[in-house]
Amino acid sequence: MNKCLVNKAEIMEKLSLVTDKLLKLERPGNEAELQRLGEDAGRRGYFARDFGMEEWDWPQGVGLYGLQKLERHFGDNRYRDYAKPWMARQLEKGLPSRNINTTAPLLSLMELEDAEKLSLEWVDWLMTGLPRTMELGYQHVTTGASKHEINLHENEIWIDTLFMAILFTAKMGVKYDNPEWRQASLHQLLLHIKYLYDKKTGLFFHGWHFGGRHNFSEAFWCRGNGWFALGLPEYLELMRPYLDSGVFACLQQTLQAQTEALLACQSGDGLWHTLLDDPKSYTETSGSAAIAAGILNGVRRGLLPEAYTEQAMRAIQAVLDRIDGEGTVLGVSGGTPIGAAKEDYKGIIIAPMAYGQAMALVAFGEALQHC
Repeated sequence: MNKCLVNKAEIMEKLSLVTDKLLKLERPGNEAELQRLGEDAGRRGYFARDFGMEEWDWPQGVGLYGLQKLERHFGDNRYRDYAKPWMARQLEKGLPSRNINTTAPLLSLMELEDAEKLSLEWVDWLMTGLPRTMELGYQHVTTGASKHEINLHENEIWIDTLFMAILFTAKMGVKYDNPEWRQASLHQLLLHIKYLYDKKTGLFFHGWHFGGRHNFSEAFWCRGNGWFALGLPEYLELMRPYLDSGVFACLQQTLQAQTEALLACQSGDGLWHTLLDDPKSYTETSGSAAIAAGILNGVRRGLLPEAYTEQAMRAIQAVLDRIDGEGTVLGVSGGTPIGAAKEDYKGIIIAPMAYGQAMALVAFGEALQHC
């Protein structure tokens, strides 16, 4: 049977449009309205630095990751031609505070020769400078009101951290053959699974607070589960030579359990709701694209059953349907802090984001591997 299940020509056409839009992504058209949110802006997901590609933070880091994936798929220089001058501009402007989210650009930049010194300094900071929670977890420190400030989120771990910082730690450990860094990445991954995985459903909570011993509102956030679904297959492939068979099997089984849970709550339109178990919450494109890409990646690497391909391809078609004529990926939620209540997730703004563009690119690249 033809596993593609989507129109390859449509993927190629929209992939080109989405790439071009990512490189030229501007501020949202309704930004004046968003600015009027005032003190409510952060809770609603409006962070001015998140838009476009001309900042150094996690949205732009995910954008670079998406371009790098395409470069590898097509065997061209589209990532390097963009990333080198991008990094030079950021260094000239001055880098932001070091935190979990500002580590994200280095997930792909670390492979550039020009970024070697910075990458080595950054991983040393992760090992010795990043605040730790109880049980020595990577505390989810983020950028504050200005790029030089930080929000400590004391004693909190978030599901985002796997993609934003743990993968980078592992990649550096493999590249420089540093067992300490590899083992640190494994400890962080296992700790996050220990406290964020819900054994009843197979899904992941957004965060955990060591002080309060709780998972906040116990929200099953779509994009957060997307970070895990996308990041774990990459981690397993990267670290396979360094993992004991029992550890590898346990991680693979966790991935499969999550995937089965995700497929069970996939919406009728092929996407996933921003609260995975709440059909009244809106379906969200970036998290859905990450989930689809992760499933297809897992199938391709033999980590997940082939039978999962069909539902993942349904999601790919749904993402294709959410791209407008200019290549903008629609239906992408803004930066999402941990909600005090599940209802908070339904109020997050919708706007074009670099990570929305990038997750679509990664998903389309994976879909092409199955065509």
